[in-house]
Order: sequence, then C-alpha cells, then structure tokens
Amino acid sequence: MSKYFEDEETLMRIRYLHFKIKHLEENLEKNEEEIDLDDLNYVLEYTRTLNINYGTDNHLQILQELDITPNFHDPEENIDIEIQDIMYECARVIWVLARSYNLISERYEDKEDFENAIIAMLECSKMFKAAAYFSAASIHQKKIGMTLAPINLELNSEETRIIAQSIAASKEEKQNNLYFASKLYAGLSALSKRLLYLKKHEEKKKQQVRAQFHYDMGKSCFLKAEASNNSSITTINHERVLKLKQKANFYYEKAKNIWSMMIDTLKDISKEEKEILQDNLSIVEEDIKQNQVESLEYEEIKKIQDPEPIIVIPENLAPFVPKSTVYLTQFVPKDVNQYRFIKFKKKKLEKKIPYSKKEKLLDKKAGMLRAINELKALKQNNEIDLTKFAELMETYSTKIKMVDRALEKLAKR
Repeated sequence: MSKYFEDEETLMRIRYLHFKIKHLEENLEKNEEEIDLDDLNYVLEYTRTLNINYGTDNHLQILQELDITPNFHDPEENIDIEIQDIMYECARVIWVLARSYNLISERYEDKEDFENAIIAMLECSKMFKAAAYFSAASIHQKKIGMTLAPINLELNSEETRIIAQSIAASKEEKQNNLYFASKLYAGLSALSKRLLYLKKHEEKKKQQVRAQFHYDMGKSCFLKAEASNNSSITTINHERVLKLKQKANFYYEKAKNIWSMMIDTLKDISKEEKEILQDNLSIVEEDIKQNQVESLEYEEIKKIQDPEPIIVIPENLAPFVPKSTVYLTQFVPKDVNQYRFIKFKKKKLEKKIPYSKKEKLLDKKAGMLRAINELKALKQNNEIDLTKFAELMETYSTKIKMVDRALEKLAKR
C-alpha cells in the first residue's frame, strides 16, 4: 500500500470520487442531464486529496495502487494516453470541471440568467488555468497530447474570458445600456486581438479571430453612435455620430471580407463550420444594411477615435496550484515564507529611509571603521604614539556613535 494513502478508507474515498467524476464526464458527453453544482465539489476533493508533493517517487506505481482508470482519451488527437503522473491526472479532472462550468454557463444563458452565466464562465476560465499549471507540473508524463497541453489549456482560459465578456456586452446591449455596451464590445475586441498574438494559430482559427475582433469593434462604434444620437443629456453632435457610424461600417466590411474569403478559399472547413461562417456573414450584412452611411477613405477613417474599451472579466489566476511545484523549486514552504518576510521587512525599512542619505551615512561609518583598523595595525607595529592613538580612537568611536544615532532617527521617520 502507498505510504501516501495508507488507510483503506482514504483509498476507497479516492476510488469513489473517481467514479463520480466519470459519471460527470458521461453527462458532459451526453449533454442530456442537468449537472448538479454539488457534483463539482467531487473534483475539488479528488484534486485536494491527490495534490501531494510526491518528490521523486514513482507515480505510475502509486496510480496502480489507487486502482483508477489508467488512460485518458484525448479528443483532439483521438488517441488513448497512459497516465503516468498524478499531476497529469489532476489536470485531467480539472479540465472536466472547467467543461462542466462551461455547460452550466450555457444553461444559464439559455434562461437569460446572465449574471450566473458570467460567474460560471469566470470559474471555467480559472479551472482551465489551474489545469494548465497541473499539466506543466507533470514531469513524469511522457505523452501529454493536445487537449491537456499547457499552452492549449491557457488558450482555453483566454477564450473563456472572451465568452464571458461577450455575455456581459450582450446583456448590456439588451438592457439598452448602449454607452456601456459599446465599451464592453471594444474590450471584447481587445481580448480577441490579444488571443491572436498569444500563439501562432492555424489559418482557420487565425482568420476567424481576426474577423471577430473587427466585427466587435464595429459593433462598439455603432452602439456609441446610437447612444450619442439618443442622448438627452448632451447636445447631439451629428458629425461625430456620422463618423462613428462610418467607422463601424469600415470594421463591418473588414469582418465581412474575411468571412467571405474563408467560405470561398478554405478547404478544411466542416459543414457545421461553414454554416457558422454563413450565419456570421448574414449578421454582418444585415448590420451594414441598417447602417446606411457613405464610406470614407482609410486616411479619414484613421482619424476617427475608437471607443474606449472596458474589460470587466479579469485575467484569471489559478485558484490552486500543484504542490509538486514546491519540490521543483527546491524550496519548502517555510523557507519561501521566511524569505518573503525578510524581503518585506527590508523593503519597508527602505521606504522609511531615504536611500541616498542612508547610503552616505553607511559609507561614512565604513570609512571610519577602516581608519580604526589602520590605527590598530600602526599601534601593533609601534608606528604611532600611544597618546595620539588613544586620542584618534576616541574621536572615531564618538563619530561612529553619532552615525548610528542618525541611522536610528532615519528609521523612525
């Protein structure tokens, strides 16, 4: 029996939790049954139990003793991968948890419960980030696969943020909060643009992201124009409204051209993907039709400022990390905390003491200590009069005491 899970009760609990997570996975695949939020706690308990610093011990042997499913089917590559690292097993179940939150968010969105839909997507993003950390920590895992590759899990986390921001923007638009919705769509465009530069994407993904951030910025410009046009607080600046609508159409046309090009030229798109692209095309063409304004040359378009972006979905950090990272960094938690505490105290002291003044006093003290050492060497070699030696020693000792008092005063400021 493993030294980490010595009692039979713990082993039985691990196997029970593993079974419950398998059931959760089946529900995800079928997409038929409702997912109970309480079921998600099984994943967290399972992860907490397995998340131990195993050091250099053989993970494969421990996994065999636990008697849990030894393989993971990677849906991206359509291959079975042998689980050889317990951190990889943790990454797998956290990935299941992330997908569960995604499904829960969809259900909330269908019911137009946007607040809970956004919260669920935030949790989804956090879990993808946590899964990325656990995957990166699985040093004993020979084959990782595409689905649980850290970079892909990080991208999933970012894409989930984008969906959450999209729900927030759509919610404000439906509630006719056009100014705020405009800023949220501008933030959505910025998040999509960020996603484009996080990684070298395949051509299909790259073009889709490009089209989306153009479309979202077009939507942002149009909603700001509409908000300005409907404003009862300030005088309507018709010229500004027109320019914003013209810039909206500029972005809409960009998105339209990209989606059209994808339909016409990309050969590796499925029937479902093609239908989505055609739906996108229909939406943007309808938006252009509703926004009948004269086109402008690019030099004029550049002068029109885009709406200010607001990103309401924070960049998520993992709510927990693999304990094996402690082993990897070769620091025990106590050492890390002590180091941080000493560093904090030092910084606090430096903030209280002006650096230049403190440095001058320390240099002065160091010089006087060197002088005292030289005097001692002269006395030892009988190269100085004893009376003169005593006089100089007293002078330097007094000056050192004065410097020490000055340093103490600075520290109390």
